[in-house]
Amino acid sequence: MVPKIDLHGVKHQNVQRKLDTFLTKHMTGNKDSIIIVTGNSVKMKEITKKVLSDYGLSGEPTFLNEGLLEVKLK
Repeated sequence: MVPKIDLHGVKHQNVQRKLDTFLTKHMTGNKDSIIIVTGNSVKMKEITKKVLSDYGLSGEPTFLNEGLLEVKLK
């Protein structure tokens, strides 16, 4: 199962901390990818992409849902 974090209801100022914790946990684990649920908020997507960039990662919207980003860890 692919690990997933849902950012619905998370205040924009708390996104970095939540993603730092989630990314650290799964980057040091044995997972190939993760899913980040951003929803349709443009601001949430911008913040998420900035955090991913800080880690040298990027996310691609899933085929069926633009509010989900699939991030390859390996």
